[in-house]
Amino acid sequence: MLVVETHFARNARATPLTGLQRDLVIGSLLGDGYLMPTTAGWCFRVTHGHRQRHYVDWKFGFISDFVRTAPRASGRSYYFRTVTHPEFSGLRQAFYAKDARKGIPLDLLNRELTAFGLAIWFMDDGAADRRQLRLNTQSFSKDENLVLAEFLHAKFGVSAELNKDKDRHRLRIGAKGVARFIDLVAPHVIPSMQYKLPL
Repeated sequence: MLVVETHFARNARATPLTGLQRDLVIGSLLGDGYLMPTTAGWCFRVTHGHRQRHYVDWKFGFISDFVRTAPRASGRSYYFRTVTHPEFSGLRQAFYAKDARKGIPLDLLNRELTAFGLAIWFMDDGAADRRQLRLNTQSFSKDENLVLAEFLHAKFGVSAELNKDKDRHRLRIGAKGVARFIDLVAPHVIPSMQYKLPL
């Protein structure tokens, strides 16, 4: 198959992601973001419901240097995708096992995840539960959730525990960790997503 590369895509592929852009992608990959195969490698796709349109537009504003088409609606979703980029291929190898299931790249998270990336993850997957917080990490195994809980405590000083949701596990940040977690993420939580913060 002949792949026609546009001037925009060629320039975008040759441009490294900034630290903030890369942190946004990493935080999104912990949450709802994912990497899609293309004819030339991998691209990053952001998809949320229409209620989160402002959030999608905000993410787009950070990474628009790598996106040919502005966010648009499709059914119940509102989304955009980037061009293929070599850094996404590296992140694909880090985040996804050979069976294509998303995993926990602990070394990468220890090196790169910041409070900004943590806030992205929270805005993707977090929810207030009275004065506590949940991170909806049910897509990860029990062991992976334990790894995430240990990681949050070791890197950010946030205490988290596992909470059962039917037959899956997720993270709950209770009284011991919630104040510290909010201190880290609140400066980065955009107005339309502040409903996720506990009262």
